Amino acid sequence: MIRRIFALIAVLLSILFLPYWLYVPMLLGAILIFPFFWEGIILALLIDVIHEGAIKTFGDIFTSFGFYTLLLLIILLPLRERLRYHA
Repeated sequence: MIRRIFALIAVLLSILFLPYWLYVPMLLGAILIFPFFWEGIILALLIDVIHEGAIKTFGDIFTSFGFYTLLLLIILLPLRERLRYHA
């Protein structure tokens, strides 16, 4: 649980202070490493808000980074059940 909190803080700080080519892989890595990393959706919506990904109409929601993060999390749900983690 402590690792998850540290990862959340690290990704949040990277979104606020680092360029996109560093924080996007960090966010995707956190989504892949931690099971049920639903905080990633909130962080992706924060990316949309900070970097002017304004959603003006309902159709714009399908081009937001938060929507694609939600899709990735939904796709990973059945895949995680089939994969075996070796720690």
